[in-house]
Amino acid sequence: MESFLDRLLAEEGAAATAAVAAGARTHHANPDRELPDVPMGPEAPRIAIYDTLTSPPRVIAVEEDDLPALIASLAEKTYHYCREQGGQVPYTVIQELMENLLHAYFLDVVVTILDNGQTIRISDHGPGVEHKDRAFQPGFTTATARQRQIIRGVGSGLPIARESLQFLRGVLTVEDNLGGGAVFTIKMPAHAPEQPAAAAPEVKLTNRQTKVLVLLMEFGSAGPTAIAKELGIAPATAFRELVVLQDMGLIHSLGDGKRALREEGLHLLESIL
Repeated sequence: MESFLDRLLAEEGAAATAAVAAGARTHHANPDRELPDVPMGPEAPRIAIYDTLTSPPRVIAVEEDDLPALIASLAEKTYHYCREQGGQVPYTVIQELMENLLHAYFLDVVVTILDNGQTIRISDHGPGVEHKDRAFQPGFTTATARQRQIIRGVGSGLPIARESLQFLRGVLTVEDNLGGGAVFTIKMPAHAPEQPAAAAPEVKLTNRQTKVLVLLMEFGSAGPTAIAKELGIAPATAFRELVVLQDMGLIHSLGDGKRALREEGLHLLESIL
């Protein structure tokens, strides 16, 4: 039979556990601490991809060792699954929204991809956005000096994202989440207007973009990791360069993370080399 002392110790242990758990959550969301711990395990950000609304979504957890890598990975994976569904949300818009999650301390982050990739919903249980109108005005920011070591933090992210989407007839909105926090929704039109493709000879490349094309010509195909290793740059930087070149119509995706030259890219290289 359980004694009074056993019950007392059990109650004290449960109270201590609850206090630690509550303290950990406050620790994550405490603005005075400025930077959250890197969320891992059940706290890691998740991407939910709805192939149809009549079936459960595919759910992918995103875990990295540090906050910059987490932001980059979350942006890259969201962009990949969005494009896989046929979506046309620009990578730069997705990255700005992922960097913005630092203000939410990455609490309970869920990225939902809907409408064949044309709608992306990013939710959290952070402090929320009190002044929603001003959040989209340049210069308004809550970023601290520590946070600026990871993101720009000058109040430009959300205005840039909204302006970029408006150019493509897309919209960016923010609402309060259930139970606290915020939900940002990126919504593109059902059929985004096609932009006229520039002629290959008129495309202006940076030196690094030219090197990427040369490597693709030599390798036949390559992904961000191989490109980064050859050029001595970060994989996230290599990924962005590949995305830019793909948007230019110079390379195409092979579906496994690797890219290869299109005929337009090959012709452009021949005119440069």
